[in-house]
Amino acid sequence: MGPGRGERLIAGVLLADITAVEPRIAAFGLLVFPVVILGGLDSVPGTIVGGLTIGLIQQYTAGYLDPGFAAVVPYIVLVLILMVRPYGLFGETRIERV
Repeated sequence: MGPGRGERLIAGVLLADITAVEPRIAAFGLLVFPVVILGGLDSVPGTIVGGLTIGLIQQYTAGYLDPGFAAVVPYIVLVLILMVRPYGLFGETRIERV
């Protein structure tokens, strides 16, 4: 089970205290979404692999293709992975019967 609302609030306050709050932090938050979904919502090693994968794909795209296209590539990878593996690369398939 993930952190509760109080823990997230405290983490946000501590992060804002350590680093300056900038408009770019929203773009970073949106980049985290494909990373977590790619690795699997319930897998920490999967998130690490997903972060490395998305980061490398984004940098290769910026280097070899258009840097503006590199901002879109994580979401294209996200859609492709969700079509093949809906639970992410390392996520567990859970079937609950009611």
